[in-house]
Amino acid sequence: MSARHVAVFVPLLLMCTSSPARGAVTAWTTVVVRVYDQNGVMGTNRQALDQARKALDAASIDVIWRMCPASPSCNAPLAPGELAIRIVRAPVPPHYSGILPLGDATIDTRAGAGVLATVYVDRIEWLAHETGTDSRALLGRAIAHELGHLLLATTTHGPVGLMRAHWSQEEVRRGQPRDWSFAPTELAAMRRRAEARERDARLAWGTR
Repeated sequence: MSARHVAVFVPLLLMCTSSPARGAVTAWTTVVVRVYDQNGVMGTNRQALDQARKALDAASIDVIWRMCPASPSCNAPLAPGELAIRIVRAPVPPHYSGILPLGDATIDTRAGAGVLATVYVDRIEWLAHETGTDSRALLGRAIAHELGHLLLATTTHGPVGLMRAHWSQEEVRRGQPRDWSFAPTELAAMRRRAEARERDARLAWGTR
């Protein structure tokens, strides 16, 4: 990558401490997301994908998951408008305290675009264990957060809600709905950008 195009990794962070229905009136926009899962996590954890999809329902965005490597198209380059999520393992260091990334998204700040994000399933499972919460729900929220970065094409985080930068153990334990929802401004922006991506993808396919 040349110096003119800067890719910024946007981490979703966990603050580690010693712990104690579709009602949109607008038309739906479809976003295809490849899920690269070399560890077989999602084969038994589709509830996490359902959780992520529901988070985007409020933006009238319908996510179509393309499971990789099972799908025949997984070895091909991403099609116009497609996004990709990697599910990888990154163990939690023993006796760790501090700030621990649960995932990250790669954003090209010059182009204002991004297509690839990663979530670290070992760390999410560890956080779920420490807080006594459902690992499937937490994994789905992490996926939704990273998709939010890709759909918004931004490196910034929100002050509250699902797009905040730090998820403390206490917030995870409380499970307040407002902590795991996109803000109205984020939903509106994602909706606009998803519609634009869909139009661009149709135009790109029309020229082939």
